[in-house]
Amino acid sequence: MKLIYCPLCHDLFRLNVDIRRTCMCGACGGTYVDNVQAEYYGPAIPLGFDNPSFLQAVDNQPNRGMGKLFTGFVIPKECKTFRKVK
Repeated sequence: MKLIYCPLCHDLFRLNVDIRRTCMCGACGGTYVDNVQAEYYGPAIPLGFDNPSFLQAVDNQPNRGMGKLFTGFVIPKECKTFRKVK
C-alpha cells in the first residue's frame, strides 16, 4: 500500500486508482496509475506498508494492550513503482 505524508500540514493519506487525492493543505497529492504504479507531487514523503504484514496485523488485532506491529517504510526517492511528477 502506498501512502503520502505531507511535511507541511502533517497529513497522511493513502492513494486510490484513478482518483487524485491531496493532503489537507493541498501542497501534496497523488494517484495510482494502475494497481502497482503510482505518481505523487509536491514536497511529499512517499511511504509504504508491506501488505501481507499489514493484513496479518489487522487479522490479529488484540483486544487490549499494545497493537500488533507491521512493516512500514519510507519509499526511496528513485522508485520504479512510485514516481514524483511536477
